[in-house]
Amino acid sequence: MARREPVRIRRATLKDLDVLVHQRRGMWEDMKVTGDYDAADRVYRRWARQRMKTGRLIGFLAETRDRRAVCGACIWVQDVQPRPHVPGRFVPYLMSMYTEPEFRRQGIATRIVREAIRWSRANGYPRLVLHASEKGRPVYEKLGFEPTTEMRLRLRPRR
Repeated sequence: MARREPVRIRRATLKDLDVLVHQRRGMWEDMKVTGDYDAADRVYRRWARQRMKTGRLIGFLAETRDRRAVCGACIWVQDVQPRPHVPGRFVPYLMSMYTEPEFRRQGIATRIVREAIRWSRANGYPRLVLHASEKGRPVYEKLGFEPTTEMRLRLRPRR
């Protein structure tokens, strides 16, 4: 672990797209997800750029004094179907959470998640959702996130 270095949390801009793509790739690599990372990076870059331009993807970065991004995450403001128990048409979804290995276990990811919670509350959303990896679950649980009943069926065999 690197010595604790002060970081500041800021909103990501389109100029940070390379960093956001790098962090998302690092997240998949850490979770040992197999696939064509280069192809996925290209698709994600286009997808993220489009949503950042429309305000439907909001990124948060933690950076050191020398402006090195060491942690980040995004909120994807998802369009959801109307339901009696979910007011509004949009739900913020926290995604692409990643911390550079030498900056882990310093509370930086927690600060990013708190900023995402703050942003969601400030924008009037009644909930914030995510899918957690096993390693990430403790970060979310200590901030009050609860497991849900979501299920999944794979329609194609894994490659």
